[in-house]
Amino acid sequence: MTNEIDLQNLKEKYGTVLKLTSADQLTAAYCKKPSFNTFLNYQNLYKNDPHEAILFLFKECVLDQKNYDDEFMLSAGNSLVTLIKKDSEFAIDATPQKDEFKKSAALIRYAFQVDPYNLSMNEFYKLLEEALWLQKHNETRMENTLMTAFAKTFSN
Repeated sequence: MTNEIDLQNLKEKYGTVLKLTSADQLTAAYCKKPSFNTFLNYQNLYKNDPHEAILFLFKECVLDQKNYDDEFMLSAGNSLVTLIKKDSEFAIDATPQKDEFKKSAALIRYAFQVDPYNLSMNEFYKLLEEALWLQKHNETRMENTLMTAFAKTFSN
């Protein structure tokens, strides 16, 4: 899979393609970033069995269907979890709590007309950050419009 053309095709299809390698650099896997729906399934599985949840996450994201040993899959899965945590950090507000994910998804769906559950985690959080900014901007515009209307109405 190290062919540049194959790698370019994968990047066009999935956006970001991650190359995860073992500590000894002998094993490598190409993975896509997990979608939001995959992440929710991972969270549900994690409650019952963290080991299986990490394996599930790796299997959902790996792009080449080779046989990997459990140790590598767990390590790569943990790397994907670390990336998700990094993607979930943004500047406007703290990461929403679990019960806030549906509200965040609805905000993204409303603002950008996309299905947030099929977005990769970094794209989900980028769009959430932008949607929150748009919401704040629209509220500020509305406040300014109302202040101008009141000023014109009562200045006469």
